Amino acid sequence: MRRSLGLGAAALALAAVAWSGDANAQACANPCTDAQVTVNLVYFGSTAANPSINQAMKSLYGDPVNTCTSVIKVYRCKRDLDGNPGNGAETCVRAFVGDNLGSCEGVNALDNKLSNFNVCDPNAAGAPSSGSGGLKAANLLSDEIGNPLYANFAGSDVSYGNCEPVVSNAQIGRPNIFDDTETNVFVNGFGFIVNRGIEPLVNARAKTVPASGCPYAAGDCVKLDGTMSMTPQKGFAIWGANNSCDWRFFSKDVDPSAFRNIGTVMRNRLSGTRRYFNIQVLENSAPGQGDMFVSGSGAMVTAVNGNQWCGTNAAACGENQSTGVLGGGAVSAACTGTNANTISLGVLGGDRFTSFDPGTPADPHDDWAIRNNAADNYDVLPYEGTHYNKANIRCGRYQYWTVEREYYDNDANIAVNGRRGYFFPAGSIKEKAILELFSQLTIDASTDPTLVPLTDMFFSRARDGSAPFPSKAYATFCNEP
Repeated sequence: MRRSLGLGAAALALAAVAWSGDANAQACANPCTDAQVTVNLVYFGSTAANPSINQAMKSLYGDPVNTCTSVIKVYRCKRDLDGNPGNGAETCVRAFVGDNLGSCEGVNALDNKLSNFNVCDPNAAGAPSSGSGGLKAANLLSDEIGNPLYANFAGSDVSYGNCEPVVSNAQIGRPNIFDDTETNVFVNGFGFIVNRGIEPLVNARAKTVPASGCPYAAGDCVKLDGTMSMTPQKGFAIWGANNSCDWRFFSKDVDPSAFRNIGTVMRNRLSGTRRYFNIQVLENSAPGQGDMFVSGSGAMVTAVNGNQWCGTNAAACGENQSTGVLGGGAVSAACTGTNANTISLGVLGGDRFTSFDPGTPADPHDDWAIRNNAADNYDVLPYEGTHYNKANIRCGRYQYWTVEREYYDNDANIAVNGRRGYFFPAGSIKEKAILELFSQLTIDASTDPTLVPLTDMFFSRARDGSAPFPSKAYATFCNEP
């Protein structure tokens, strides 16, 4: 049974303000110890959902009991899950956000009950801020009955079936757990990012530079307009055929005086961002061998920040489509500029964006996406002439988005790897704990600057990559522009 969680009472806050995220300290309302743990939740999967997973856990369980990285954290708190409010919070939940690289890695880990990834040891020296010294392989920690931990729930930017070609043996071994537990939690958008070196090369008519009010510095929220828009046709030529490699051909508003290479960077084949890029832009054709491939959104940002591409990273140029092994590619013959004349272009999930309001808080339709970290060095391109913002996604104008899925292990059998005793039986306290977390993900999406709660969408898709179609009557909201 596929679940679509969306709480109608959650108001959609469309004012473009930076999401507070972990900034607000909050203690666990009902502390507990490891000896009292009743439920263990171990997340491994989509990196796009990492900030949301951490935020939902913090909303439910309070501040982490230990933080090992900006992503890898562990929470512990008692929750009232037995349906009897009279006896207070009775269930001690311990929740881990593991070290992960992509959606399909999470699907594979859940399918095969894997534990070959790091989590944050709640009892490591230096807790609650152990840093990297607190990292520990999941199987070196135990669940509430003494068995090693493994990935018992995962998130994915695409439906699990889109991961099947790249998981172990190109086959999902336990499709029933995915069919039975798939839970839609929110809409997550994607965008194209370009190194900010493009800014001085773009004609003034193709960019908006606000005089002040940016969260970083005056004028530091550039909006690339008009012909600086990405389209599937351009994307296929740039990343797929590798026969377009000149920023001057991307847009007539780029300075024509010199050839400047488009430095193509892609996520690897296990990434949900990549699987959806294959569907939306490449139309399931193979990517070109003149692209640089990276394994996570952090690596994508690093590459675009530094204008990396095949010309600077030969070892990451090209990808074996069967094994995922990198290398063997080469700079496309269409790229005739120098490394110094290269400006990188990549694809990124909306979790790395925030929304900028140009001084019209009553109109959410004119906002645009900017980087959410001042230290980064990229701008966000419009897609098919439309800017990434929640209003445009809701109203069907910005169409590069998917529904974020969550899955969990409800299989009582020892299917693989001898993992005994840990699953979420239907109707159990354990299942109530995981479903409470999924509900919180939907609630928090209303205040996130880039995610959209499912109930706020006026459009939906029958499957990943299909055309959006109206899912309910248009409101005055979508007619405002």
